[in-house]
Amino acid sequence: MDIQVRQAQLSDIPLLVKARIDFLIALGHAVTEENAAIISEQVEQFLTQHLNRDIFAWIALDGETAAATGFLTLFQGMAHVSMPSGTYGRITNMLTWPAYRSRGLARRIMNELINKAKENNVDFVNLDASDMGRPLYESLGFVDFIPKDPPMILTLNKN
Repeated sequence: MDIQVRQAQLSDIPLLVKARIDFLIALGHAVTEENAAIISEQVEQFLTQHLNRDIFAWIALDGETAAATGFLTLFQGMAHVSMPSGTYGRITNMLTWPAYRSRGLARRIMNELINKAKENNVDFVNLDASDMGRPLYESLGFVDFIPKDPPMILTLNKN
């Protein structure tokens, strides 16, 4: 059977929620039954409000089984020299399940996400590159970005 790659719709939210949990597990996060339920509920509510508005997802399906996913979130901010339109995109949650790796699915999804970013006239797209994903991202034109002033974080919710 051919694997279909398409833009996700609201009816795909259960698959996208599962993809989020599996992505966190793949990154090595301690996902328990308890926090998985909390995360799943929040992701479902978030996607219900934002999918195909300011967050876009593509899924690769082998029949009814998810084979790969990826998300593009659009952000608006004040204009900047490197962001004159005030809009940028962030690609997240790129995941290809192990049984479907090395079939070009991540590349197909990345190309769709990049095209969606272009359609929305974003100034740039960024992502966090894992060791596994880095060769793909570099082949698509992504480069390391080391800001002059590195970002910092203040954690407010310690749960």
